[in-house]
Amino acid sequence: LITGSNDSQIKLFSIPEKKFTGTFQGHSSIIKCVKFSPDSRLIASCGDDHTIKLWDVTKKKLIHTFIDHLDGVNTVKFSPDGTCISSGSVDKKIKIFDIRSKRLIQHYDAHSASVMSLCYHPNGKYLISSSMDSTIKIWDVVNGQILYTVHGHEGPVCSVDFSRDGDYFCSGGTDQVLIIWKSNVAGEGFPKGEKKKKKNVKSYTSS
Repeated sequence: LITGSNDSQIKLFSIPEKKFTGTFQGHSSIIKCVKFSPDSRLIASCGDDHTIKLWDVTKKKLIHTFIDHLDGVNTVKFSPDGTCISSGSVDKKIKIFDIRSKRLIQHYDAHSASVMSLCYHPNGKYLISSSMDSTIKIWDVVNGQILYTVHGHEGPVCSVDFSRDGDYFCSGGTDQVLIIWKSNVAGEGFPKGEKKKKKNVKSYTSS
Protein backbone atom coordinates (compact mmCIF):
# COMPACT_ATOMS: atom_id res chain seq x y z
CA LEU A 1 0.00 0.00 0.00
CA ILE A 2 1.28 3.50 -0.86
CA THR A 3 0.00 6.88 0.24
CA GLY A 4 0.79 10.45 -0.78
CA SER A 5 0.11 13.39 1.49
CA ASN A 6 -0.05 17.15 1.92
CA ASP A 7 3.24 16.83 3.83
CA SER A 8 4.90 16.00 0.44
CA GLN A 9 5.90 12.51 1.58
CA ILE A 10 5.10 9.07 0.18
CA LYS A 11 4.60 6.25 2.68
CA LEU A 12 4.90 2.54 1.92
CA PHE A 13 3.11 -0.12 3.97
CA SER A 14 3.22 -3.92 3.90
CA ILE A 15 -0.31 -5.27 4.11
CA PRO A 16 0.68 -8.92 4.84
CA GLU A 17 3.01 -7.78 7.65
CA LYS A 18 0.65 -4.98 8.72
CA LYS A 19 3.46 -2.50 9.15
CA PHE A 20 5.02 0.69 7.78
CA THR A 21 8.08 -0.07 5.65
CA GLY A 22 9.47 3.21 4.33
CA THR A 23 9.25 6.84 3.28
CA PHE A 24 9.99 8.40 -0.11
CA GLN A 25 10.98 12.07 0.04
CA GLY A 26 11.55 14.33 -2.93
CA HIS A 27 8.45 16.36 -3.66
CA SER A 28 8.38 19.97 -2.49
CA SER A 29 4.60 20.38 -2.27
CA ILE A 30 1.31 18.50 -1.93
CA ILE A 31 1.29 15.04 -3.56
CA LYS A 32 -1.84 14.50 -5.66
CA CYS A 33 -1.42 10.94 -6.92
CA VAL A 34 0.78 7.86 -6.41
CA LYS A 35 0.62 4.63 -8.42
CA PHE A 36 2.43 1.29 -8.48
CA SER A 37 3.73 -0.05 -11.78
CA PRO A 38 2.02 -3.25 -13.00
CA ASP A 39 4.85 -5.37 -11.53
CA SER A 40 4.92 -3.30 -8.29
CA ARG A 41 8.65 -2.65 -8.68
CA LEU A 42 8.24 1.08 -9.37
CA ILE A 43 6.14 3.96 -8.05
CA ALA A 44 5.08 7.05 -9.99
CA SER A 45 4.02 10.16 -8.08
CA CYS A 46 2.93 13.68 -8.97
CA GLY A 47 1.91 16.86 -7.23
CA ASP A 48 1.58 20.58 -6.95
CA ASP A 49 5.33 21.08 -7.49
CA HIS A 50 4.69 20.52 -11.26
CA THR A 51 6.72 17.28 -11.31
CA ILE A 52 6.28 13.56 -11.87
CA LYS A 53 8.71 11.34 -10.01
CA LEU A 54 9.69 7.72 -10.64
CA TRP A 55 10.84 5.63 -7.66
CA ASP A 56 12.45 2.23 -7.08
CA VAL A 57 10.34 0.39 -4.49
CA THR A 58 13.03 -2.02 -3.28
CA LYS A 59 15.80 0.55 -2.95
CA LYS A 60 13.38 3.30 -1.86
CA LYS A 61 15.29 5.58 -4.19
CA LEU A 62 14.34 8.27 -6.69
CA ILE A 63 15.08 7.16 -10.26
CA HIS A 64 14.04 10.21 -12.26
CA THR A 65 12.07 13.47 -12.13
CA PHE A 66 10.05 14.59 -15.14
CA ILE A 67 9.66 18.38 -15.29
CA ASP A 68 7.49 19.09 -18.31
CA HIS A 69 4.21 20.47 -16.98
CA LEU A 70 3.68 24.19 -16.39
CA ASP A 71 1.39 23.75 -13.37
CA GLY A 72 0.45 21.22 -10.73
CA VAL A 73 0.05 17.60 -11.83
CA ASN A 74 -3.21 15.99 -10.69
CA THR A 75 -2.90 12.43 -11.92
CA VAL A 76 -0.40 9.86 -13.15
CA LYS A 77 -0.92 6.37 -14.59
CA PHE A 78 1.32 3.51 -15.77
CA SER A 79 0.58 1.88 -19.11
CA PRO A 80 -0.50 -1.78 -18.80
CA ASP A 81 2.92 -3.00 -20.00
CA GLY A 82 4.69 -0.74 -17.51
CA THR A 83 6.89 1.00 -20.08
CA CYS A 84 5.20 4.41 -20.03
CA ILE A 85 3.56 6.80 -17.61
CA SER A 86 0.88 9.33 -18.49
CA SER A 87 0.17 12.51 -16.56
CA GLY A 88 -2.64 15.06 -16.47
CA SER A 89 -2.21 18.58 -15.18
CA VAL A 90 -3.80 21.86 -14.16
CA ASP A 91 -2.11 23.21 -17.32
CA LYS A 92 -4.84 21.30 -19.28
CA LYS A 93 -2.32 18.99 -20.94
CA ILE A 94 -1.66 15.25 -21.02
CA LYS A 95 1.90 14.02 -21.38
CA ILE A 96 3.22 10.51 -21.93
CA PHE A 97 6.77 9.53 -20.96
CA ASP A 98 8.84 6.45 -21.81
CA ILE A 99 10.35 5.39 -18.49
CA ARG A 100 13.14 3.44 -20.22
CA SER A 101 14.53 6.41 -22.13
CA LYS A 102 13.20 8.98 -19.61
CA ARG A 103 11.85 10.99 -22.55
CA LEU A 104 8.59 12.73 -23.34
CA ILE A 105 7.07 10.83 -26.27
CA GLN A 106 3.56 12.30 -26.59
CA HIS A 107 1.93 15.62 -25.72
CA TYR A 108 -1.75 16.51 -25.97
CA ASP A 109 -3.40 19.91 -25.55
CA ALA A 110 -6.16 17.88 -24.04
CA HIS A 111 -8.86 19.92 -22.33
CA SER A 112 -10.04 23.49 -21.74
CA ALA A 113 -9.57 23.12 -17.96
CA SER A 114 -7.58 20.98 -15.52
CA VAL A 115 -7.14 17.29 -16.32
CA MET A 116 -8.39 15.37 -13.28
CA SER A 117 -8.10 11.66 -14.02
CA LEU A 118 -6.53 9.21 -16.48
CA CYS A 119 -6.93 5.50 -17.17
CA TYR A 120 -5.50 3.13 -19.80
CA HIS A 121 -7.61 0.64 -21.68
CA PRO A 122 -6.43 -2.90 -20.77
CA ASN A 123 -4.90 -3.33 -24.24
CA GLY A 124 -2.75 -0.23 -23.73
CA LYS A 125 -3.81 1.36 -27.02
CA TYR A 126 -6.26 3.87 -25.57
CA LEU A 127 -6.22 6.41 -22.76
CA ILE A 128 -9.27 8.02 -21.17
CA SER A 129 -9.16 11.44 -19.51
CA SER A 130 -11.59 13.55 -17.51
CA SER A 131 -11.52 17.24 -16.76
CA MET A 132 -12.88 20.21 -14.90
CA ASP A 133 -14.34 21.24 -18.29
CA SER A 134 -17.08 18.59 -17.78
CA THR A 135 -15.88 16.35 -20.62
CA ILE A 136 -14.37 12.90 -20.99
CA LYS A 137 -12.01 12.13 -23.87
CA ILE A 138 -10.71 8.89 -25.36
CA TRP A 139 -7.25 9.03 -26.93
CA ASP A 140 -5.62 6.65 -29.40
CA VAL A 141 -2.07 6.62 -28.01
CA VAL A 142 -0.78 4.37 -30.81
CA ASN A 143 -1.59 6.90 -33.53
CA GLY A 144 -1.47 9.95 -31.28
CA GLN A 145 -4.98 11.28 -31.85
CA ILE A 146 -8.29 11.86 -30.14
CA LEU A 147 -11.03 9.31 -30.85
CA TYR A 148 -14.01 11.02 -29.29
CA THR A 149 -15.26 13.46 -26.67
CA VAL A 150 -18.05 12.46 -24.29
CA HIS A 151 -20.56 14.88 -22.81
CA GLY A 152 -22.83 13.74 -20.01
CA HIS A 153 -21.94 15.37 -16.71
CA GLU A 154 -23.21 18.74 -15.54
CA GLY A 155 -19.98 19.81 -13.91
CA PRO A 156 -16.34 18.78 -13.47
CA VAL A 157 -15.59 15.08 -14.03
CA CYS A 158 -13.34 13.97 -11.19
CA SER A 159 -12.67 10.32 -12.01
CA VAL A 160 -12.76 7.83 -14.88
CA ASP A 161 -11.90 4.14 -15.09
CA PHE A 162 -12.17 1.31 -17.63
CA SER A 163 -13.70 -2.04 -16.73
CA ARG A 164 -11.28 -4.98 -16.57
CA ASP A 165 -12.21 -6.14 -20.07
CA GLY A 166 -12.26 -2.59 -21.46
CA ASP A 167 -15.80 -2.89 -22.82
CA TYR A 168 -17.10 -0.21 -20.46
CA PHE A 169 -15.85 2.80 -18.57
CA CYS A 170 -17.36 4.73 -15.70
CA SER A 171 -17.18 8.38 -14.74
CA GLY A 172 -17.96 10.32 -11.60
CA GLY A 173 -18.36 14.07 -11.18
CA THR A 174 -19.22 16.91 -8.88
CA ASP A 175 -22.81 16.63 -10.12
CA GLN A 176 -23.00 13.58 -7.79
CA VAL A 177 -23.69 11.27 -10.72
CA LEU A 178 -21.87 8.05 -11.62
CA ILE A 179 -22.26 7.10 -15.28
CA ILE A 180 -21.38 3.79 -16.95
CA TRP A 181 -20.59 4.02 -20.67
CA LYS A 182 -20.01 1.55 -23.50
CA SER A 183 -16.45 2.21 -24.65
CA ASN A 184 -16.68 1.11 -28.33
CA VAL A 185 -12.92 1.17 -28.82
CA ALA A 186 -12.04 -2.48 -29.43
CA GLY A 187 -13.48 -2.79 -32.91
CA GLU A 188 -13.55 0.64 -34.45
CA GLY A 189 -12.30 4.17 -33.96
CA PHE A 190 -13.53 7.56 -34.99
CA PRO A 191 -11.82 10.15 -37.19
CA LYS A 192 -9.43 12.54 -35.50
CA GLY A 193 -11.18 15.30 -33.62
CA GLU A 194 -14.71 13.97 -34.20
CA LYS A 195 -16.98 14.47 -31.22
CA LYS A 196 -19.43 11.79 -30.18
CA LYS A 197 -22.14 12.30 -27.62
CA LYS A 198 -22.33 8.71 -26.47
CA LYS A 199 -25.39 7.30 -24.81
CA ASN A 200 -24.65 6.05 -21.32
CA VAL A 201 -25.61 2.55 -20.29
CA LYS A 202 -26.64 3.44 -16.74
CA SER A 203 -26.39 6.45 -14.46
CA TYR A 204 -26.62 6.62 -10.69
CA THR A 205 -27.36 9.68 -8.57
CA SER A 206 -26.61 9.95 -4.88
CA SER A 207 -29.66 10.38 -2.68
